[in-house]
Amino acid sequence: MACERHVCKGVLFVFAIVIVTTLDVLCQKCNHWHRRPFTPGKEIPLYIGAMFSSVEESTHIGAVESNLRPAIDIALADINNHPCVLRGYNLTLINKDTQCKPSMGMKSFFDMMNEERKKLAIFGGACTRTNELVAMAANFWHKVQLSYAENHPMFSSRDSKDMYQTFYRIVPGHRDQLQARIRFLHHFNWTKVGAIVQNDDSRHSLHMEAFTTAIERKHGVAILATHGFSSTKMNIKEGLKHLKAKDARIIIGEFNVSLAAAVFCEAYSQKLYGPEYVWIIPGYHQDYWWLSKNDQIPCSRFQLRKALEGHFALRFTVIRSDTTKIWSDKTATEYDAEYRAKCKPPHCQYSKYHGYVYDGLWTIAQAAENLITTMMMRGKHFNPEQDLLDSDRNVMGAWKLALMEAIDSLEFEGVTGKVRFYQNERLGRIRIVRFQNQSYTAVGEYDGAEDRFTLFGQRIIWQNGSPPADAIQEVIIRRYVDYSVFYIMCSLVAICIMLAIALLTVNIYFRNHKFIKMSSPNVNNLIILGSIMTYCSVILLGIDTNMVSELDYSRMCTVIMNAKVWILCFGFTLAFGSMFAKTWRVHSIFNDIHLHKKAIKDYKLFLIVGVLLLIDVLILSTWLIIDPMQMAVKQLPTEKDERSNLLIKPTIEYCKTDYTVVFQALLYGYKGIFLVLGCFLAWETRNVNVPALNDSKYIGMSVYNVVLVCGVGVAISFILQDQINECYIIISMFIIFCTTITLALVFVPKIVELMQNHRDPTIHYPRAMMRSLYVINKNRMLNKDIREQILRQEKEKRILKRRLSAVRRETLAVLKYSAKLGTRVQQVDDNSKRETVMMHASQDDRPYGGVYVGPTDEKPQISSCEELFSHRESQSPGHLFITKLPPTVAVVDQPESPSLSIKSKQDEPASFACPSGENCDKESKTGRCCCGGEEQEQEHQQQQQQCQMVKLPRRSVTPSMSEPDHRRSMSSIAYSSFHSLMFLSEQMNRRKRGGNDGNNDDGENLIPADRQRKSQSPQASSSYSFENQIATVLKRNNDNSKNPLTSFRSANVR
Repeated sequence: MACERHVCKGVLFVFAIVIVTTLDVLCQKCNHWHRRPFTPGKEIPLYIGAMFSSVEESTHIGAVESNLRPAIDIALADINNHPCVLRGYNLTLINKDTQCKPSMGMKSFFDMMNEERKKLAIFGGACTRTNELVAMAANFWHKVQLSYAENHPMFSSRDSKDMYQTFYRIVPGHRDQLQARIRFLHHFNWTKVGAIVQNDDSRHSLHMEAFTTAIERKHGVAILATHGFSSTKMNIKEGLKHLKAKDARIIIGEFNVSLAAAVFCEAYSQKLYGPEYVWIIPGYHQDYWWLSKNDQIPCSRFQLRKALEGHFALRFTVIRSDTTKIWSDKTATEYDAEYRAKCKPPHCQYSKYHGYVYDGLWTIAQAAENLITTMMMRGKHFNPEQDLLDSDRNVMGAWKLALMEAIDSLEFEGVTGKVRFYQNERLGRIRIVRFQNQSYTAVGEYDGAEDRFTLFGQRIIWQNGSPPADAIQEVIIRRYVDYSVFYIMCSLVAICIMLAIALLTVNIYFRNHKFIKMSSPNVNNLIILGSIMTYCSVILLGIDTNMVSELDYSRMCTVIMNAKVWILCFGFTLAFGSMFAKTWRVHSIFNDIHLHKKAIKDYKLFLIVGVLLLIDVLILSTWLIIDPMQMAVKQLPTEKDERSNLLIKPTIEYCKTDYTVVFQALLYGYKGIFLVLGCFLAWETRNVNVPALNDSKYIGMSVYNVVLVCGVGVAISFILQDQINECYIIISMFIIFCTTITLALVFVPKIVELMQNHRDPTIHYPRAMMRSLYVINKNRMLNKDIREQILRQEKEKRILKRRLSAVRRETLAVLKYSAKLGTRVQQVDDNSKRETVMMHASQDDRPYGGVYVGPTDEKPQISSCEELFSHRESQSPGHLFITKLPPTVAVVDQPESPSLSIKSKQDEPASFACPSGENCDKESKTGRCCCGGEEQEQEHQQQQQQCQMVKLPRRSVTPSMSEPDHRRSMSSIAYSSFHSLMFLSEQMNRRKRGGNDGNNDDGENLIPADRQRKSQSPQASSSYSFENQIATVLKRNNDNSKNPLTSFRSANVR
């Protein structure tokens, strides 16, 4: 038994040692090295005055006792059961209901102060109006107050240290909110913001004032505009208009949740939302506050949701999300689950302050533990009933200061984060949430205790894929020539230079070839050399600081820029000056009015080019000495990038001088006169095409090419001088194009000639000793006379056409007059598809002549009816025959009256009887009558005339006229008087007898065949038709017609 007793004692001793060691480890973990002895069941009560409200305030929803009671019970149980905190003491809360009234709050405070149970500290409350008064009174009673819900910024103001010296708050206050916003703005580089604040609530106005002051003075953030509004006036519209006018893109809002819907409704109306705007407002801890019905705003829920999309809210953290163990050896998640299990509706609603109630009670317990431990280390024992007596104010003041010092030195892990105080404020955690996809999502957090800002960037869904700018950002961009453009131009230049070298090789190799030798190959070499220099200037034009360092470029500005100018000027002078000299030589040779031979050697051409180069050297050297070039930066007009919301300020680098305009004017003026003179010489020699000067024509074309391209290029270079890429491309292409075309015009014809005759030494090229331009001018005068004659002929043709129109009008008048006289009109068979072979008209009284249309190609001598009819039938159709018959001979178609007779190939000879009472015999061959006999015929042989024949092509009579035109043409003859026909015969016979000794007035209207052949071309002769000849005579003799035809026949002529 004794042995068993000793064994039991040993086991108990070991167990006690293990317990003591465990407690020591726990106490060491709790930073306490001393354990206080106590008797279980005899703990000393330690009272805490609690001020909770049974009435909920709008700014502190959920901070009522019923919602916080589970957190209080859990905290007291964990504290009183903890082996290292307040060991030997029992923490007890004495609650007083303030009802969120200042009067009730002060009464509750005084009641607690007058009770026998002395309070170590005051815990609570949540209502600002109550806390303000209680905090000022507690300072005089030397009582420390710790609020679990108060976040009003007035407790952090400059005067708060004097007015609210003993006031602490466990919930993160103004400082953490301020720091969270500043760090958030800095994260996205937003340095320009606008602010709108509810100025009739000091909770928001003081916070905004402190925020704007801090960011402007210490953090370099500019406030574009600040507008305040009140809940009574609701002047939100004017404030948002002001912010929009200032182009505020980042808007900080401070207002109650009751006014938030009205603010965002007005923002929707003014379109202050979307991907270009960011709103930052207080966190209301109500995820669906915007769904509350409000009849005072005109926006629907859809419109509100659209305006709210993308805004950020900053609110304190309710429960930490990590797995860190707290003092009670549990995680925040485990505590939250325990709270939710005890808080059951409807008696308890989840409160956002329950975690701060738990951490607040632990804060008082930890501070008291530190205070008691300190007294034990000094050899004193803490007895609340004695030490907390308020009879001695000095002692109470010392206890107050000791407890405040203990709170300030606290640092432990709580369910809301690490608990740490600075200047009576909790350095807690601020969570940043964003409204996206119709709900709030946590996107970041600021830990005030650690001063650490964390942003969960992957959770942010930007509407444009990236954060918006705080304003239209001004970005300075240095403009350079693009590498791709520069490399392309260098490649083209390299190809062109190789082409020029190839032409130079050919020109040198075949310099003794006669064709090349006569074109002055030495001068051609200068043209190629100048072209190569102009090609090289393209490369120099593209060099800037993008290819060399800015420092090197500033040092080399003089060298590079002068190289550009000198090489381009020399290249132009060599190329164009050589062409100018060759053009001058051609002009000098062919402008010799004395027709002397003139030779101009090549050395004179070289002399001209040398003089031009000397002028360039004088101008450029003076420029270099008097006004050297220096590097400068030019600011171009700003450009707005709508996609990225940037205001781009482009700049370009260039080399400038003080007298750039003066020297450019000298160069352009000198080169301009040079170009004008070259163009004049090229125009003067434009008609020269001499084999000896085989390239004179192409040289002139090259001059025109250079003048045109240079004029356009200089104009464009001034217009596009600020658009560096476009200007470089266009100027380079102009240089390459102009130079290449010049080389092609000058040398391609030579290459072609060499390919055709490079081995033929027998080809002879005339020498360049030619007559002057005098002979050419003489030929020009001859051509001018010919053109004047053509113009006169065309004028006469127009006059004849007008006369023919007048004749046609008169013909219609004759038709009407003939109808009045009773003229018999007889229509023969339709002959539209036949060929007319004869036509004859005669008078009814004494037949002595007529007009005949029939087949003849000769000038017959007709003295009788037999000769006449035999000649008619032997000829082919299509000619006009005009004659004057003897007076004893008349050709009639019927015995009753004279007539107009038309006979076709298909017609049979007409049968008729000779007139009675006349000595007429009927011809046996023709079936016609011949009256008068041979005796009368011999009496009038002297009056027989030679026939005048005018050959009339058929196409001028038949094909060019339609059937109605044929009828009108034949009717014009038939309706005219016989005197008109006789006048035609008389005119023709007069010309046969006397030539041109008669009156020429009538002859102008009837053109003989001989005159037509001499004065008109074949085309003009053919156009002078039968209708024109007859109608012209009819017009002049129609008024003298006394014996009109009494009968006629007409037929169509095909």
